Amino acid sequence: MEHDFKRNTPNEINKKTLTRARLEAAELSEAELDSTELTEAELAKAELPAADSIDTDLAAEDVTDTELAAEDAIGTELKAGESSAPELTAAGTQVPDGWFRTVAIVFSGQLFSLITTASAGFALIWFLTQTGSAMILVLGTVCFLLPMAVLSPIIGSFVDRNNRKHIMMLANIYNVVLTVVMIGLILIGLASVPLVLSMIALRSVGQIFHMTAMNAAIPLLVPNKHLVRVSSVVSGLGAASSIIGPAIGISLFEIVGLQNALAIDIAGSLIACAVLLFVVIPAGEMKKEERTKVLRELKDGIAAIREKAGMTPFFATVAVACVFFMPMAALFPLLTVQHFNGGGFEVAIIEAIWGTCFLAGTAVLGVWGGGKRLTFLIRCCLGICGLIVLAIGLLPSDGFWWFFGLTGLMAVFGVLFDTPLLAVIQRNIEPEKLGRVLAAFNSLTSLASLIGLGFAGLVGDVIGVAPIFVISGIGMFLVACTAFSFASINKLDLKAKEEEEVEARESA
Repeated sequence: MEHDFKRNTPNEINKKTLTRARLEAAELSEAELDSTELTEAELAKAELPAADSIDTDLAAEDVTDTELAAEDAIGTELKAGESSAPELTAAGTQVPDGWFRTVAIVFSGQLFSLITTASAGFALIWFLTQTGSAMILVLGTVCFLLPMAVLSPIIGSFVDRNNRKHIMMLANIYNVVLTVVMIGLILIGLASVPLVLSMIALRSVGQIFHMTAMNAAIPLLVPNKHLVRVSSVVSGLGAASSIIGPAIGISLFEIVGLQNALAIDIAGSLIACAVLLFVVIPAGEMKKEERTKVLRELKDGIAAIREKAGMTPFFATVAVACVFFMPMAALFPLLTVQHFNGGGFEVAIIEAIWGTCFLAGTAVLGVWGGGKRLTFLIRCCLGICGLIVLAIGLLPSDGFWWFFGLTGLMAVFGVLFDTPLLAVIQRNIEPEKLGRVLAAFNSLTSLASLIGLGFAGLVGDVIGVAPIFVISGIGMFLVACTAFSFASINKLDLKAKEEEEVEARESA
């Protein structure tokens, strides 16, 4: 550096040294430097100042050793800054400033919304459970899933085209308006099974918009290394709502009626909407020049799934698992009431133990992170859940507390199966296509669930609820075993392994 010359006496600076410094700046080789013997004429020709002139210039500069040291420190910091790459989100974009604060604020609002939505939703389910019919309860689940199966691809394309924060806010406002209309119809005496089924279907539409937009926004905010942990927080919020929501919903239904049980959802949606006003979420919108017809964009989403090695068998595994899982999940309240002779209290505590253990599982996953082999974890936990469901189906009618314990155990392994699913997709799909791919995933799993529900609805009232659990458990276990035969699924974990190697090199 130039200040090194300052620390020497003028007599120690010669022409050869100055010439060498200039030639080094020009990136000449060491051999060329050693062979260079320049005269005064050559120095003049190269427009190099004479040594005496440089000595005079350096001596004229009033530079202290403190300033020189500071200059060295600044240079070191600049080099360090140039060598370190910016931290990237799961979507491959630069992590926005204050991302943790943004996520915390969004999730705080969502917690209120999820609890109130779970309360209102379970009040509707409890209304249907009072009929005692497996077919009616299955129809309730069908009404929730059918809009998801049909509309998810279109909604996914809409999310990719538009601001995801605005979509989340509009979905909350839609839910408020819908709930007000439903309460009005109940107050004038129109409460009925068809009205409740219609309400479930219409509420599902708003939830699809909100869920797709939120899941597509998370990768734009969160550093890739924290994606599974943040996804576990999302699952934890759902678990917290499943602990409190059913108890609140059933209690309000029994004490003050269905209309008042629904009214609480209005407050939750308004809080969630208001909280979003205070945060900035990257838009992540598709570029205008990339926009085509919706049908073409749907095909692009499917193409993105096919292009990624291992993604097709991964989607197929989850879809077939849903065929066996959803009938069991839909009939949980009826199993408690019919097979174990329970009532509202027993239904509430089963939902509470599920939510509590699910929340514990998300805490474990949040601290652990799920490791680098998420697809292996997903397949193992699916098989374990299948064995637990099989055991529940084989319990005698006086084995309620065994049912209680096995439900909690299944919830822990359930979160280890369910939560990493989204993280695997988010890591492997480009952000501008993520909305469409998530929509295709939702549509596929919903259609698969409808197939399973159709079977359960047809035979549930004939063979009973418990045998449905036996069939579901065996099916889930066999799907998990089959999934291990697809070696290509393991390739979906390569990105996480590459990041682990990068982090190891950086720490070394």
